[in-house]
Amino acid sequence: MHGRPALRQPGRVLIRLPTPRGPLPSWVREAVLSAAGGWCTYCGSMAVRAEVVDHVEPLEQGGADDITNLVPACRSCNASKKDRTPEQWKKSLERRHYGPARCWDEPPYPDFMDYTDAGLTDLLSEAQSEVLAAALPYQERTIAKMKVYVHRLDANLRNLTPCQREKVLDELRALIDRYDD
Repeated sequence: MHGRPALRQPGRVLIRLPTPRGPLPSWVREAVLSAAGGWCTYCGSMAVRAEVVDHVEPLEQGGADDITNLVPACRSCNASKKDRTPEQWKKSLERRHYGPARCWDEPPYPDFMDYTDAGLTDLLSEAQSEVLAAALPYQERTIAKMKVYVHRLDANLRNLTPCQREKVLDELRALIDRYDD
């Protein structure tokens, strides 16, 4: 679970701090999980479908909750990776599996362990390109829906007082400034 950790105080009720992020839009999840043929980016397991959306650069380390930072992963790889970058995860697996791998070592070496650091970067870049390609149809549908919302917003703005309208427009300007590149 992402977000802020719970505060534990002796003799008190557990307090969960609010998390600043909301859930991913369903179309983003669908697009990410359909990329790479629906298989895990890290282990490429043909036995288990990718079920989880993984943040390549973890949110805890300043990564964005953005489609350009997401790849499909199986639950095993996602749980093993935790809040580490792929490079950090690879190093931890190398330390753990120093010497010959034993049959009781879990999880087994993921396919990406054979990659150099540059190769791992290329693998992730390719996976992220596939995610963006898979997202295009979803993005087009989302744009069409958002245009409908804009027309509804226009109709609603016409029925507000100038003061009320200005408050809404100020919020919209702040939103636009956040995405203005």
